[in-house]
Amino acid sequence: MAGSKAVQVLEVLKKISDESHAVTQAELLEAMRETGDAATDIPAVLSHTVDEILRQINPVEYTKENEAQYRIKYRGYRENLLDVKEEIKELKKEARRKGADRRKIEERRSVLPAKAPSITDLRYIHDFTDEEMDQMIRIISFSDCISAEEKTNLIGKITDTASIHYETPFYDRKKRKLKFNLRGIFARTYRTPEREAKEKGADSGRQVSFIQKAINDGVRIGFRFNDYDADKNLVPRKLEYELNPYHIVVYHDMYYLIGNRPGMENLSHYRIDLMSEIRVLTDDMGEHVKRTPMAKLEGVREMGGTWNPVKYMSEHLYMGYDKPKHIRIKIPKDQYTVLHDWFGDHYRKLRVPCEEGFDYVDIVTSPAMIVHWAMQYAGIVEIMDEEIREKIRGEIGRLQEKYGE
Repeated sequence: MAGSKAVQVLEVLKKISDESHAVTQAELLEAMRETGDAATDIPAVLSHTVDEILRQINPVEYTKENEAQYRIKYRGYRENLLDVKEEIKELKKEARRKGADRRKIEERRSVLPAKAPSITDLRYIHDFTDEEMDQMIRIISFSDCISAEEKTNLIGKITDTASIHYETPFYDRKKRKLKFNLRGIFARTYRTPEREAKEKGADSGRQVSFIQKAINDGVRIGFRFNDYDADKNLVPRKLEYELNPYHIVVYHDMYYLIGNRPGMENLSHYRIDLMSEIRVLTDDMGEHVKRTPMAKLEGVREMGGTWNPVKYMSEHLYMGYDKPKHIRIKIPKDQYTVLHDWFGDHYRKLRVPCEEGFDYVDIVTSPAMIVHWAMQYAGIVEIMDEEIREKIRGEIGRLQEKYGE
């Protein structure tokens, strides 16, 4: 029964208090009465129960080092006020015993408060701070691979761990529903429940989790790669793929797996939402096939054994597959945001003369894809590499033939 009372008090305290909202024992008692718990509907019983909880759940004695271990804080916890209260109580008991050394008891009582202090301003310290709760809920809310139902469920569970004082702009705790427009959150690749059923349960989120586990386990995977047809259906290619998986990256709303095909020296990448039938490969003995260590690949060896996924994405513009090369670009001095949007920090301003208001910049990226990028930003950038300029002229000529009068 005592254990049951402690659990009930603890649950109510978790609900009505947090780091920023302390409660008195009177307020805790009132909250207990609202739950209809008669077992703790007496101040003395509640006070004793609270004291027992504090002894069991908190460190024995406060030190600066164990501050983070306190699950319930209260006024005077740093001064170990609970121990002071207990000592006064024990001295009173001892004073009532026959033959007690009253002088010694009085000496000990003289350095303590005249009255046993009350334990008040109780604050339950939750697993997550409000800021951490906000971060988790934002991540879930803006995820493009979690369904509306899953988002509602996950955010609801997270907020249930907080006190009644916690609020978030993304979720209505009373109505238990999301507050935002889901259609404005999901990426263009998001599958509706109807689409998932049609595509035999395809789920990018679960596929990402499965692949990440394979990466963690250092094993090789097999999969089918698909393309969309005119009826919006995924159609698998004839070839089955094998891959040594190394990293998952997000490039302009899309999840990509970066890996190495057995027998090849280079890295390659695949859109995860276009992958299906993903599985860990096994050998003739039924054992998982270990992947080739990344350090053995030619491209990684050239970089001294280190590899930067962000740099890889910069070097594979639009996630193109050709070999990256150094390309010189002329760009207005006030248009560097365009470069940063596509190449991050992976560009270098050249210290060579350029016309007024412009800079020359060196980037390393896909020579095939830079043609399309340069045409996309034709009003801003100019490619200086003559070979690529010729390809751009060729594209312009083909466009003229297609759209010219």
